[in-house]
Amino acid sequence: MYKMILSDLDETLLVDHHVPEVNRAAVGKLESKGVKFVPATGRAFNMIGEILQELGTYQKAGEYSICFNGGLIVENKDNHILYFNGLTFEDTKTLFDIGKDYDVCVMIFTLDCCYIFKADPDEVARKTAQKARFEVIEDYNMDFLKEAKIAKILFEKRDMPYLKKIEEDLVDVTKGRFAVSYSSYRYLEFNPLDVSKGSALLWLADYLGISQTETIAIGDNYNDTSMIETAGLGVCVDGATDDIKAMSDYVTTVDYDQGAVAEVIEKFIERDGEFKNV
Repeated sequence: MYKMILSDLDETLLVDHHVPEVNRAAVGKLESKGVKFVPATGRAFNMIGEILQELGTYQKAGEYSICFNGGLIVENKDNHILYFNGLTFEDTKTLFDIGKDYDVCVMIFTLDCCYIFKADPDEVARKTAQKARFEVIEDYNMDFLKEAKIAKILFEKRDMPYLKKIEEDLVDVTKGRFAVSYSSYRYLEFNPLDVSKGSALLWLADYLGISQTETIAIGDNYNDTSMIETAGLGVCVDGATDDIKAMSDYVTTVDYDQGAVAEVIEKFIERDGEFKNV
């Protein structure tokens, strides 16, 4: 029996930054089945409050969220932090200084805010639509964050080949020091080395007394691959790239904007009114 489902948000669960009704209805059936539904996102926790409201898990005890690609695990009631693994100021500054020399928007996420440097107007509009707490910083200087709890730093550009070239350029800097991932086909993200959605899945499953084989993970992008590979059932949506499809146990027949998450719940939880490992 599956007891916990982790789902990515953007391009997996959400459409236009909201949970569509088909997914809301499917998730709403899980509580009576004793199945936890856990958002697993690169977003900050303060960016997903409205989403949790739509899921019916906002400010609820015994409901959980994974944020910052696994760097933060929260019990939703009173925003109770169970686990946090962030970057040091020095490590962040290493990447921040490098970002100045590339044609990218640079974002630093703390527990409380997203700070945007070399702002891309499209990214500012995106953060506004996400209802994120953010500040655009005109001066390229991060010294004001010396005492902050930094979760991650990322480079944004809507040009994946360019971002992949940056990753190649930085291999001597990042190898053995940072966890590197991509998301939303516009972000090159840097977390502490041992942070991933897959490691967060294992941590939360252990915390809840759930075995690895009793978990499902649903995603679409490269920052989802660790949880897709780690879960008892790893799922990607139909719009994922071919390499992500190849590593998944199941590929949905529809894309995220047509109810891919609902399909997974129907197929592996609700079918015939029974839990089934297929």
